[in-house]
Amino acid sequence: MKQLEYAYFHIYHFYYQRNQGLTSLPARMQTMYTVSISAGGWILLLQTIFLRLVRHAWFTSQDAAMIFAIAVYLGAALLCYRIFITRSYDEKIYQKYETDRANKPGGLLFAFMMVSAPYLLLALFKQFFPAQH
Repeated sequence: MKQLEYAYFHIYHFYYQRNQGLTSLPARMQTMYTVSISAGGWILLLQTIFLRLVRHAWFTSQDAAMIFAIAVYLGAALLCYRIFITRSYDEKIYQKYETDRANKPGGLLFAFMMVSAPYLLLALFKQFFPAQH
């Protein structure tokens, strides 16, 4: 959990530095959407692994797969909005790490690697385990 907070802090710090002239709300929303897109990607990666390796099945149509993906992303966005924006958990994370970790090198790289990892793994999974239609 600490690594997730650390990644969230660096993403928030990055967006906050880009929007210093404005209020912190745009930085909070951008960070929340970035994290929700990542969470949706992780859920879809786990679902892909389960369907291909355990059940040896896939969606019957592209429409069903798209509806499921949209539902996952929407659910992740609503959940992240509730946790980070409504309950202000993101500000607690920022205050927790702002003094000692803001200028450490590699933190932002680590955070964006965590955000993009599910999509890179999905691309590799598709390459090595293609679906048979």
